[in-house]
Amino acid sequence: MIPEEKIETIQMPSLITSFSKRKQNMSQSISQSNILLQSSSQCCEKQEQIIENIQLNEKKNVKKVEEDKKQQILDYNLNTQLSLEIKSIVNTVVISNTQQQYLQGMVSLKALDIMQNINEQSSRVGVDLFCLIDRSGSMHGDKLTMVKKTLVQLLEFLGDKDRLQLIVFNGQAQRITPLNYATTENKLYFKEKIASIKSGGDTKIANAFQLALDELKQRQVINDVSSIFLLSDGQDSTAFVEIQNSVSEVKDVFSIHCFGFGRDNDTNMMTSICNLKNGSFYFVQEIDLLDEFFADAFGGLITVIGEQLEIKVSIQSTSPFENVSISKTYGKMWQKIDKDYIIKLPHIVSGTRKDFVFELCWPTCQNIDEKEIELKVLDVSMTLKNPITKQVIQKDASLIVKIVNSDNSIIQNEQDLDVLTQYYRVKGTETILNAKQLCDQDDFDQAKLLIQSMLIKIKPNEFILALCQGIVQDLEQALQACERNRFQNYGNSQMIQFVSNNFQQIGSNSIFNSRGQQLSSTQASYSNTMQSLLRSQVQDFRISQQSDIL
Repeated sequence: MIPEEKIETIQMPSLITSFSKRKQNMSQSISQSNILLQSSSQCCEKQEQIIENIQLNEKKNVKKVEEDKKQQILDYNLNTQLSLEIKSIVNTVVISNTQQQYLQGMVSLKALDIMQNINEQSSRVGVDLFCLIDRSGSMHGDKLTMVKKTLVQLLEFLGDKDRLQLIVFNGQAQRITPLNYATTENKLYFKEKIASIKSGGDTKIANAFQLALDELKQRQVINDVSSIFLLSDGQDSTAFVEIQNSVSEVKDVFSIHCFGFGRDNDTNMMTSICNLKNGSFYFVQEIDLLDEFFADAFGGLITVIGEQLEIKVSIQSTSPFENVSISKTYGKMWQKIDKDYIIKLPHIVSGTRKDFVFELCWPTCQNIDEKEIELKVLDVSMTLKNPITKQVIQKDASLIVKIVNSDNSIIQNEQDLDVLTQYYRVKGTETILNAKQLCDQDDFDQAKLLIQSMLIKIKPNEFILALCQGIVQDLEQALQACERNRFQNYGNSQMIQFVSNNFQQIGSNSIFNSRGQQLSSTQASYSNTMQSLLRSQVQDFRISQQSDIL
């Protein structure tokens, strides 16, 4: 969404596997998948042999991966390549004895980007991935066909130390594979299981989640990173409460990413589910775009460089400013516990940033005796685990502002552009949320006026506009979505996605043209280098497939 300040890229020895080779692999995989779809009944004997081989080799695979993990080193230095800071929009506060003042600020975490070989197993984390696949009657046809093809493409991104489990659900849920390593031999088995998926029945999402969560808790071997992908087009009114209760009982670290198909998916429910573990929501109106959304989500998993992030923000101001308080926070990540504010995230990905924006309320106060003083207002501390070694690192920072009397002229008090950019991101996102609520009440005209008012605050200043292109694009997209027909067709889901992803700075926001067609993303909102490369590969592959057909 927002074009963040340029993040330094650290060159690694090798880049992603060449596209031509991966394109060939994908073509072979899709061809194999199509053959399997047409003749799966002829594969019974082969499938039985594959299952037998898997059972014989699985213990050997586990032992080998455990030995490899001892040699594994994360090519990322959390002490030097991850930064923590806290700052306010201005560094000087002028005392007022007549009115309260409000000061915007943010806690900022920035992870430098790295470029690595997706198949270089020793230099990246291993992933345990659980795919929950809706096979209800409404998924019949193109939706389920595209899901199958995309799952086959996903296999090409998985390496020997990654594990995959496939769970299908309608009214009932079923594990159609155990949690297996994605070895060359096992991939044949996965492809046959993918080909066997058939649609029918109603939708009960919570049952599938329970199977995945049971597997998470019962694993004897745990990979570096764990995640659940939910793929559904349905509605399940009881799902969120059931899933929320089940998730709260799992101590393992994992993320949840949701893929909602079509205008009828319950976007509020899907975003609520992924927000339980700070994951992305991908709105899939055009089913052909599913592959690039998968690539974006998986690219984030294999570039995780930290887990179990916890940030604590504490007020430290003293007399006569002891009544300084945090008056507002943006996004659902903030939790107030006693006098402190806590933020917890399961994973941090390289090449990304997390900016947690807040507002300070500065109470009225009489002039101070000194000409000016420096005051420590907030302390912030962060802990984070290395996902491979489990070593914990800690970083600390403080917000210090200068206090001057009202009769003291300020020579310079320039706004911090980084804080201003992130403040516009959250204010713009808040505007989209409020406009969406007006659309829910059929007040489309007022919703458009609200968005236009926010755009007027940003657009006149060309310099600010250049920094805020991401949120401006989202606001303009939301403005387009505030037409009644568009809102009912796609706008409601699109605006919910904006709110969820933008507050968390995660995922890929949907773009629609004036005809209501969802477009392929040339640059996803919050992607790092790996995510962009994987997404570009599947886009190029799709284009080549279309060219072959023509």
